Amino acid sequence: HPTLLKGHVYDRVPLNEGDTVTSGDRVETVITIETKNNYEYLIVEDLKPAGLEATQIKSGESLYARELKSSGIGRKLGKAASGKASAFAPSRTGKSIFVPPMPNNGSSDFTGRSQWVYQELRDRKTALFIDKLPQGVWEIRYTMRAEAPGKFHALPVLGHAMYIPEIRANGAEIRFAVKDKE
Repeated sequence: HPTLLKGHVYDRVPLNEGDTVTSGDRVETVITIETKNNYEYLIVEDLKPAGLEATQIKSGESLYARELKSSGIGRKLGKAASGKASAFAPSRTGKSIFVPPMPNNGSSDFTGRSQWVYQELRDRKTALFIDKLPQGVWEIRYTMRAEAPGKFHALPVLGHAMYIPEIRANGAEIRFAVKDKE
């Protein structure tokens, strides 16, 4: 709905398993990464669902991984992160209908530490390159736009260390549908 001072205001709505979005909706992808050690040269690959397209025009736009506080981890993941078994674990913790970023939006959940992420947009996936990621729980957010109607799978997020093939991880899958604009 339009407002006089701020343009358009959107409501953030979680996109759960089996939910439906409308063509043209912006979908925010949230990737949470838990690192039990300090890592260098990581790549996280998020395969794009067939019904979604990137909202950014070119690769390399500013994107940051922000570290979550331990109090924020429980709220984001619904449980303590210490229950995970793998040392490097990316997971798609959710998608939501897009809300433009606002100052201090959820800033109480973050420590203030951030790491720059190089985002490369490809036809099949979004590749995220991270040169250094200290121990902790990190969150990366970016947006896509729902385009083609149908039922789709957002396949698991894949992660690995570029120069140490033994360090690998993957996340969860989510299913959703895109319907035509009425």
